[in-house]
Amino acid sequence: MVDHIGAVKTIRFAFTIMPFLLLAFSLTKSVIVASALLLPIGMLIFIPYSAIVLLGQRYLPNQMGLASGVTLGLAISIGGIATPFLGQVADATSLITVFFILTAVALIPMGAAYFIIEPTIK
Repeated sequence: MVDHIGAVKTIRFAFTIMPFLLLAFSLTKSVIVASALLLPIGMLIFIPYSAIVLLGQRYLPNQMGLASGVTLGLAISIGGIATPFLGQVADATSLITVFFILTAVALIPMGAAYFIIEPTIK
């Protein structure tokens, strides 16, 4: 996707669609619809990763390893920190509540994606 539409557009595409799919997943009562939503949700979770790493490397062309480590490592670390808290919320309430929280959290990268600027390659 990055080769065809660019890294920034790929990130925007994935992060713009994700909250809507998570909301639909949270609201559905149908097992079939929920199961059908899992495939695009799973794909959209991973689509922006390589584009984000690529942008990090373009922003820091003389420090490719640092850029890769920061972009990918930070994303995985934040997810690892948040997961136990989401588990506690699920135990105290329900999984549906957690998916509503994840829908709200998905709005943050959706908004942030529109502030990304394409780096200039020198």
